[in-house]
Amino acid sequence: MYQPDDLRVCLTADMLRRVALRLRRRALTTAAHAADHGWLSIPRLEAGDPLPGALGVGKLTSGASVGVAEWTAPPPADVEPAALRLALLRHRYREEARLGPEAVSAASADLARWRGRLAEWATLPSEPIHAPYAAQTLEALCDDLDVPRALDVLDGLMDDEGVAPGARLETVLQLDQILALELPAAIGTR
Repeated sequence: MYQPDDLRVCLTADMLRRVALRLRRRALTTAAHAADHGWLSIPRLEAGDPLPGALGVGKLTSGASVGVAEWTAPPPADVEPAALRLALLRHRYREEARLGPEAVSAASADLARWRGRLAEWATLPSEPIHAPYAAQTLEALCDDLDVPRALDVLDGLMDDEGVAPGARLETVLQLDQILALELPAAIGTR
């Protein structure tokens, strides 16, 4: 069992930073990461680094702060970092999350399925993003950082045959800038 308590604090802070960037508000880090979290798509920041971004929509209020704890353990050797990130994001940040091999395996399977769909769609004509899905995802993220609900919206978009593949591709690419799951990884490999 992984016990990612400190890592979840860093991941939560990173998600808040990414939502802030998307909403074009300013965020300010208040503690430095003592370890390199780049393996999990969490950039190393120094105390006081100004970041363009936003806090202040929905229940994410202006002036909110998140403490960032040190986490120095290396990633488990047999786990793709994006799969661990997805498995962690499937739990509300306020809820306990203990990840066993099944949870990480399920996350790996979802990543493979989603990446395969994107690789397929990338061979088709592009279209503008699907605004309703993008808005639903952002709404979930602004509602007390409800990432599990945002992931449900993403999963619904992946399977919605009523939305053109090019629009699904562009929408997912935009959402992955926030989720940082490396979803375009398989594009161009087929």
